[in-house]
Amino acid sequence: MLNAYDDPEAQRLAQAAAQAFARGDRAGAADLARQLLVRRPGDARPRHLLGVIALDAGDAAAARRHLEAAAGALPEDAGVANALGVALRMLGELDAARAAYVRAGVRGLIDGWRNLGALELTAKNFDASVAAYQRALTLAPRDADANAQLAHIFETRHDLESAKRHAAAAQAADPSNAIAGVALARVLLREKDFAGAERAALPVAQAQRASRNDRSIAWGVIGDARDLAGEARGAFQAFTAANQLRLADHMALRDAEAHLYHPSGVRSMARFVADTDSGAWRSRVESAHPAPVFLIGFPRSGTTLLDQILSSHPLLMCLEEKEYFSLALASVFTSAEKLGAMHALSADEIETVRAAYWRDVRAQNDIPAGGLIIDKLPLNIVVLPLIKAVFPDAKIIFALRDPRDVILSCYQQRFGMNVGMAQFLELERAAQYYDVVMDLMMLCRARLSLDLHQVRYEDVVGDLESAARGLTAFLGVPYDAAMLNYRETALKRDITTPSARQVIQPLYARSISRWRRYAEDMAPVLPLLDAWAERFGYEA
Repeated sequence: MLNAYDDPEAQRLAQAAAQAFARGDRAGAADLARQLLVRRPGDARPRHLLGVIALDAGDAAAARRHLEAAAGALPEDAGVANALGVALRMLGELDAARAAYVRAGVRGLIDGWRNLGALELTAKNFDASVAAYQRALTLAPRDADANAQLAHIFETRHDLESAKRHAAAAQAADPSNAIAGVALARVLLREKDFAGAERAALPVAQAQRASRNDRSIAWGVIGDARDLAGEARGAFQAFTAANQLRLADHMALRDAEAHLYHPSGVRSMARFVADTDSGAWRSRVESAHPAPVFLIGFPRSGTTLLDQILSSHPLLMCLEEKEYFSLALASVFTSAEKLGAMHALSADEIETVRAAYWRDVRAQNDIPAGGLIIDKLPLNIVVLPLIKAVFPDAKIIFALRDPRDVILSCYQQRFGMNVGMAQFLELERAAQYYDVVMDLMMLCRARLSLDLHQVRYEDVVGDLESAARGLTAFLGVPYDAAMLNYRETALKRDITTPSARQVIQPLYARSISRWRRYAEDMAPVLPLLDAWAERFGYEA
């Protein structure tokens, strides 16, 4: 990093700084680099070192300052460009980070393309991510990281042959690569080679040097393989192992009682609905835009399937699953404790939330003229009273499924973690969360005069066309037979929910009453869930 100098003292400082950095003495390296910078103020090399040290310390602003100075003096240095890209990404300046990574990559540094691929993958720009990792392979065709990431992307995009090819290349270079092992296991699972899927995932699950997250994902795939092979007890054990690993990293989320989506926040919302007279809320405030439709339901109740069915209609657009509404509320409501002022929302406050909502929706989506926007986020149940206050005319589609199948499925999935999803890492806590969320849902139905259409998952599986016609009648659009070809829609979309691999399959009934095979392991929560099942008309 710091090369030879004509000045012997500068040479000594450069070598000492490099040695201190190599042995992990970041403070010593920084001190020596600063001494060198005093001696040679325009030198880019100590700036580069100080920038890297600042990155290690998480100080992106200081890193950027040093690395921009280094890049100005060494515009052709790929290492400086790559490090600057890392700093810019940490600061949220993604376009500038992309440009820096490209500069590093075209100058022959594979880390530039790898980092660009990772950035685009996180941003869900999957085509751009594939292109970046493929550029990395032009520099090093056997690179394990790039091949593994391509295996992961191609598997999620249903290109199983490409996924297998890249997984094999990654494992040839690095047999312990966790991403490649899981991608291969998922491909084998989809090819119905359940034993092969378990064999591919087990080394990752048992690798003590792998991250807890990677091990958890691998145990989850093993659980899926055992479940599909009919080994319910072994599957449940694997799902439990997966959840315990994730819980070790997410206890703070599980216990974040101040958060609106925590059980405590949901109970506060329910108390508010129970104790208030919605008829006394501020009279309807006219909006410049039609209200969106909200597609809600407890997670794993079939909302992703409904999303694909609705998205197959030319007049309907379902938004990607994001917290558009909750984020728009931030300027007015910051916690469940402030709900008492909801009845006094001014017209300006309501319009502020609406404007924030539509601003974010338009910024992140290509909204077609005409047609209806459908906001699909299952746990918008929790903010349903606020939806009613801000969008009083909003139509609500409520997805319902047998509570016992729902909780079993929630326990088995590897969700992206937030406060709500963290409740699913323990079976009894998951059932209790269902209880409080559905209690709120029933209160909202009873007291808020919602314009609501309920869709049972089991009815969709049994008679798709009738379910689709019921949805279009409710939404006021003509029925379109394209809704029956929802699989074609799903194959064209990059779906990031846990249902991504399921909604491209023909409708199947094996998920109905699946909980019965797990009745022994679910025994502690069945009394609570049976009560809800009976309430919803399911067989107890």
